[in-house]
Amino acid sequence: MGRYLLAAEVDKIQDFIFRSSRLREVVGGSQLLSRFCKEVPRYLLPHYGGNPDADIITSDGGSFRILFNDAGQAQDFGNRLAEVYRFATGGTLTVAKPVEVGSAFSQASTKADEELRRAKRWREGWQAQEQLPFMAICASCGMGLAVEYRKYYDNENYQYVCAACLHKSAEKKDDSFLAEFQDEILGDTGLARFDWPSLEDVARYDRRRYVAYLLADGNSMGEIFNQCLRPEQMTGLSKRLGQAMRRALAKPTQKIMAKNQLADCHPFYPVLPLILGGDDLFALIPAPWALDFALNFCQEYEFEMKALAKELELNHGEPTISVAVIICKYNHNYKLAYAAGEARMKEAKKLSKQKPFRSAINFEVIQGGRLVSTPVNNLIRTTLRPYLATGEEKDRGLSVQWLIDHRWDLRNVNKKRLSEIKGILDKLPREVSWNDEAIKLWNDKLWHLVERIERREPEQGQVLRQALILQEGKKETKFDNLTGYWYEVQRSFDEERWYGHSLPDLLKAWDYSLSLDRASKEYEEV
Repeated sequence: MGRYLLAAEVDKIQDFIFRSSRLREVVGGSQLLSRFCKEVPRYLLPHYGGNPDADIITSDGGSFRILFNDAGQAQDFGNRLAEVYRFATGGTLTVAKPVEVGSAFSQASTKADEELRRAKRWREGWQAQEQLPFMAICASCGMGLAVEYRKYYDNENYQYVCAACLHKSAEKKDDSFLAEFQDEILGDTGLARFDWPSLEDVARYDRRRYVAYLLADGNSMGEIFNQCLRPEQMTGLSKRLGQAMRRALAKPTQKIMAKNQLADCHPFYPVLPLILGGDDLFALIPAPWALDFALNFCQEYEFEMKALAKELELNHGEPTISVAVIICKYNHNYKLAYAAGEARMKEAKKLSKQKPFRSAINFEVIQGGRLVSTPVNNLIRTTLRPYLATGEEKDRGLSVQWLIDHRWDLRNVNKKRLSEIKGILDKLPREVSWNDEAIKLWNDKLWHLVERIERREPEQGQVLRQALILQEGKKETKFDNLTGYWYEVQRSFDEERWYGHSLPDLLKAWDYSLSLDRASKEYEEV
């Protein structure tokens, strides 16, 4: 008897999850999607001649791969699944044409992916839109047709709410979406169970009330899934991938709780996952350890995925992940933070996909409500972003560990001196070459300041000098060879070679480069 593989996928997941004004409703949206993936296919499948335990290959993160004995049953199931999803969320779900599974499962899986992409490009049929002569739009998402007039809390005013936001609000009361992550945090550490944080709670960690949003996406996951030769491999990879992400997120969370848990307020977990499904992650984290948090996350993800690949007999080389960290004021709109993170993520992915493959981390500190990008066409740039997660690679840049290490080394340098250095670095002449008089004058001004600091505070001056000299063997006191103190970069996606420096990046992210292995009070000036 022939078998058929059905592929289906939720459309525009972020649009659905972010269609809320409240951060906890975002969690509710992720919870709703997670529960839909776990429960609805298992409930519907027996009505279409299937066995949930044997026939569901993947059902997570809004992606479905399910086996059927009959193509007609597969198509009917897909249509019903899309109908239930629309009722629950108001969104759409694309269903591909069932593909017959021959002797090679991997070929059927590849063809099912092609059919899914074809279905997404050309959606057949039409969808009726709700219309009324008199209507109210949802006050939370601003898009859905309101079905109820209510208030969330006693101290709030009544407002119109749509069905999707009502469902999200109901889901946020159920912490099952966060329960698996909580289990990874606690493990056998003996830590007590705490509350999940609000936005204001996470902002408590920073004196200026900044928070950080972490975005992560596994690299080349499609290629890894296509390596699965048997349905059991794909099922195991789908289930364990989410576990690897939770464990990678839990590791740095445990470190914050061990050394820097706040003592002057009610106990709460310092991290709140907003999206956590498949290889996608969007989480709210404390700002002071943002960069080291991302580094620890990458390292743990690589460790877990290597073990998983070995267990499932998959040989795809080194597993890598791309991460973006957006640091902003706690009241900065999370949707804007996510959009900024996506832009930075694209840059990190380009670096990750350059051979040899490495995980990459990019970041941005948003101040004054604006996101200012570094020009991409300058020969000399006061940045080295994005950074590698681990190790230094010639022509590609440094590891983010450089920023964390030098944040510790420079902790006792007078803040006024750091501000003076930053002021000069920020005024680097644009669109100049090494022979231009402007860059020479700028360079003289920078090093005159360093020499003046060395005369007045010798120890601080020496630490600053070492932070400014990136290239090995360039420790002489004469600064005639300007290029010797800049990192030469030639990345495969750059049009031409350029020179960058990591100290300006550190000064911009100064308050957010603390090490997770140290208590924050250790960074206080002595």
